[in-house]
Amino acid sequence: MSKTILKPCPFCGGEAKERYECLNGVFVQCNECGVSTHVSSSVDAIETWNRRVRGN
Repeated sequence: MSKTILKPCPFCGGEAKERYECLNGVFVQCNECGVSTHVSSSVDAIETWNRRVRGN
């Protein structure tokens, strides 16, 4: 099993973690500022997180 690579938070640069929701799926959340993706499948949440661009 390969390890999932999550990019740093696009807002604060903090470390992100995949969080599990009971029966609904998962989301990715920054451990520093708390920004997160919507709840979805694991692959979708990770792809959404890693696609986000840093705001100006």
